[in-house]
Amino acid sequence: MRKLVVVFVLREAIYSFAALVAMAVLVGLLAAETLVKVLGPATSPLTGKVIVIDPGHGGIDPGAHDGQGIKEKDIVLAIASELRVLLGRAKAIPIQTRLGDWDLSDIYPDERTRHRQDLMARVHIAHRSQADAFVSIHVNKSSSTSASGPVTFYNPNQPESKRLAAALQRRLRELQPETAGWIMPGDFYILRESKVPTAIVEVGFISNPEEKKLLLTGEYRQKLAQAIFEGLCDFFKGSPLPPSPGRASPHQVPMKSWVNIFP
Repeated sequence: MRKLVVVFVLREAIYSFAALVAMAVLVGLLAAETLVKVLGPATSPLTGKVIVIDPGHGGIDPGAHDGQGIKEKDIVLAIASELRVLLGRAKAIPIQTRLGDWDLSDIYPDERTRHRQDLMARVHIAHRSQADAFVSIHVNKSSSTSASGPVTFYNPNQPESKRLAAALQRRLRELQPETAGWIMPGDFYILRESKVPTAIVEVGFISNPEEKKLLLTGEYRQKLAQAIFEGLCDFFKGSPLPPSPGRASPHQVPMKSWVNIFP
């Protein structure tokens, strides 16, 4: 009788263990399916790519502003955070240079001014992380209220940066086909110092009343993040350089006084 009880107990334990294993496998499969849905397909061109997202300005440097409390640093932080989520879902490795309202000057104190320290820290992050791409997001400002549309800058001495800028701008132009500018060479600190493919994206003009309204809506910011995301996908798929250098029309030439972009 004792032997039968032991056998019965052992058998029940084995069944219970098997049930636990089966449940664990089922949970694992469900979790894997959920992860695939959340992270995106394994064939994503962004899988494993290290992408540095840089919301420009921050801290005591507001960037462009409208004089009524609307600041560039807040707009670009929101867009960068949306982009970070999209990249994570696509199995990229997004690195956002700032997650709040602060600058990065303390990270790289070797430069002679706080603005240069802040900028070099952002470049330093891209280099130390061995980034595959570096995208710095900004908002533009002009003395003309009619200036509008996205513009993207690149280092003319770096073909891959130009290709990145072109890929991003193609997608941004889809949001504003009639007003968006094109890619432009820029002699800016970040572009000069960065050794990885880098683009500065001006997503729109805060000085344009209609565009400012768009930039203040979560829906449009999400569309901008999606456009930049798709441009990055195109870049890593091998999108070509534009057939000829793009030029912005005269009223679209950026006129913002960038205290932390210009030398």
